[in-house]
Amino acid sequence: VKGWWSEGCLDQERSALLQLKHFFNDDQCLQNWVDDENYSDCCQWEGVECNDTTGRVIELDLAVTRKWESAEWYMNASLFTPFQQLESLDIMGNNIASCVKNEGLERLSRLNNLKFLHLDNNYFNNSIFSSLGGLSSLRRLSLVGNRLNGSIDIK
Repeated sequence: VKGWWSEGCLDQERSALLQLKHFFNDDQCLQNWVDDENYSDCCQWEGVECNDTTGRVIELDLAVTRKWESAEWYMNASLFTPFQQLESLDIMGNNIASCVKNEGLERLSRLNNLKFLHLDNNYFNNSIFSSLGGLSSLRRLSLVGNRLNGSIDIK
C-alpha cells in the first residue's frame, strides 16, 4: 500500500525550497516554509504543489514573495534545478533585474517538464530572450510589465 502514494516531499526538494526562501524574503508569504518537524512536508507549504503519487514538486508560485522595499536583484536560476518534475514556475513581481552571470534562465532547460513560466512585473530587458531558447517544453511564457523594448524576434 505504501507504494501507491507519497508521504510528503523529497528531502532534497525541501532543502532547495529552504534555500530559495532566503531570496524570496517576504516572511509573511512564506511563513510556513520552516525547518521544523511540524511543517516537514513541503507539499503542504504555501505556493508549493506536489504530485500526489511521487511527492515531487510540480508547481512553485513565488509571485510577489520578495519584500517591496528590497532592491532589484540578480537571481540564480540554478536554484530551481532540483525540481526535476516542475511544470509551472511563477516568480512575477519580485524586483528581479536579471540573472547571475552563468546562472541564467537557460539553466531551466534542465527541467524537461516546465510548461509555464511567469516572469511578469520584474525588470528583465530584451537580453532575457537569449537565455530562453533552450526551454523546449515551455508552452506559456509571460513577460508583462518588464523592460522590453523594440521589436522582438519570436524564433
